[in-house]
Amino acid sequence: MADSVGLRKGAWTEEEDNLLRKCVEVYGEGKWHKVPQRTGLNRCRKSCRLRWLNHLKPNIKRGEFSADEVDLMVRLHKLLGNRWPLIAARLPGRTANDVKS
Repeated sequence: MADSVGLRKGAWTEEEDNLLRKCVEVYGEGKWHKVPQRTGLNRCRKSCRLRWLNHLKPNIKRGEFSADEVDLMVRLHKLLGNRWPLIAARLPGRTANDVKS
């Protein structure tokens, strides 16, 4: 396991967000272990991946859920239980974090 001493934690800055956006723009999503090397970010790969998936990805929907979305979430929860990533995958633009909140 890599040594995590010295990695930055806490809130992301606008500069860090921009570096991550540019990296994904050039290299695409995936290979998150290479993002800190490619960008110079002092963040772990998991932090980079979660920042992209939950905050920066362009197609993320923000705001209130529509009545149809709520209805679908309730029906899927009855069927799948607390399997939030599976439920979120059926709601385009919504993240698992948003769905389970």
